[in-house]
Amino acid sequence: MWSVRTVYFLGIDLGTSSIKVILVDGTGKVISKSFEIYSIYSPYPGWAEQSPEEWWNAAVKAINKTINQVHINSSQVQGVGISGQTHGTVVLDKNLLPLRSAIIWMDQRSVSEVKRLEEKFGKRLTHITGLPIACGFMAPSLLWIKENEPSIWDRIYKVILPKDYIRLKLSGVIASDVTDAGGTLLLDTAKRNWSREIVDGLNIPYDFLPPLYESSQIAGQITKKASKEILLKEGTPIFAGGADQVMMAVGSGVVETGEIASSIGTGGLLLTVTDYPIIKPGKALHTIPYALSKKWILMGGIICGGLSLNWFLSQIISGEGSKELNFHQLFRKKIPSISAASKGLLFLPYLKGERTPYLDPQARGAFIGLRFSHCQGDLIRAVMEGVVFALRDSLEEFRKLGIKPSYIVASGGGAKK
Repeated sequence: MWSVRTVYFLGIDLGTSSIKVILVDGTGKVISKSFEIYSIYSPYPGWAEQSPEEWWNAAVKAINKTINQVHINSSQVQGVGISGQTHGTVVLDKNLLPLRSAIIWMDQRSVSEVKRLEEKFGKRLTHITGLPIACGFMAPSLLWIKENEPSIWDRIYKVILPKDYIRLKLSGVIASDVTDAGGTLLLDTAKRNWSREIVDGLNIPYDFLPPLYESSQIAGQITKKASKEILLKEGTPIFAGGADQVMMAVGSGVVETGEIASSIGTGGLLLTVTDYPIIKPGKALHTIPYALSKKWILMGGIICGGLSLNWFLSQIISGEGSKELNFHQLFRKKIPSISAASKGLLFLPYLKGERTPYLDPQARGAFIGLRFSHCQGDLIRAVMEGVVFALRDSLEEFRKLGIKPSYIVASGGGAKK
């Protein structure tokens, strides 16, 4: 019989830039981990797409690397949890194969579809879903496909979220969870189920949508086919899991109102927990179901968190020194000598539009106050400060709702020292 130190759980996180896999024992101790990167494709301005098959190939490599780092029997892995990037749209045919590349959360092509949603539903859509009406969510992305790619629309059998494609490949099961569905603009967030009013109102076939589970429920098992590709035993349970930032809040111990989780990854967000859904139309705040079955998340998000830093490193500082130099190394090298506010230099991180609190896909980034006296370090610090102050806007919106922060837990790549 296995002890808590000889049973293991595998976690899979399908991020925007990479897939990360971690193996922990029954006490929660990290035993091994790995990651694999993949690309974002932008064939036209404002587009952001990824290949579901690239996700899966990366998942296979990362899972096998993680398990190969330790000497365990595959039967010791007692369960698999999945989290991932939210809002994206994966459309499948009757053979459960992708009909096109996935449209991901940062995509901004559906401006006209967003306007149509606003005209049709007005504030009613936000009252039901708990979300602002914005590009990148599943609802406007589906409407864009329907309008612009009718030959694909006519062949759609199911629509799922990004992480759920990994579950499909692992288990053969079409399913999602309430936290991830909460980011689609198709969920009744209070009822924690798909909204008939919205789905029917948009003339989207209701059977396109997958069954929904609470995060802690089992939503599949490793198939015999999958077990031939990855080092996991057939029949290993797969939990429903959830949206990446919701799972981040769970891992950060955020379970009560006023406890706040802050994360800077590709994007950035601030979130807290509420005992009932708080809907605040017009402020670009998100209200979605939490992983705890009778709680909700209140969240503000920015589009370009780490993406701003990566842009600056690759486009402005590319080629300096070692090819292995990364932003964190550069930060440690340049920033200590730079004072706060970088001699009055400001950076607006709106490189792909913005969400909280402006909800403007046409917003654009800028350096403001640039002078001859500014050096490279000033620009680096301004980028960092710009991202953090963009997140501060969400904190101010929380305060306007009477939420008093008790503490903030930072995570994601932006929390690295």
